[in-house]
Amino acid sequence: MKKDEIINTLQTEKQFLKDNYGVVTIALFGSYAKGLENPDSDVDFFVEFKEPSYSFLMGLYSYLENKLNSKIEIVRKGPHLSERFLNNIKNDLIYV
Repeated sequence: MKKDEIINTLQTEKQFLKDNYGVVTIALFGSYAKGLENPDSDVDFFVEFKEPSYSFLMGLYSYLENKLNSKIEIVRKGPHLSERFLNNIKNDLIYV
């Protein structure tokens, strides 16, 4: 799957993700956002949830992995993230 396909899928599913998993914002980052993916790459998402819920996180993880038929990683937006990490990804974030 290519970056444009991932973004199109997220745009199509955006309301569903909000309604069912409490997604406030979702962004693609990492190798797919940069166009540097390879067959072993996972798809990285930066997600802000309406509330910190393990069931929302795991539900979204399972849904996106099945929908995209790819390995994924989800980084949850929150105060636990270091400024260094946020500075490293901020220019790569593609919000949908």
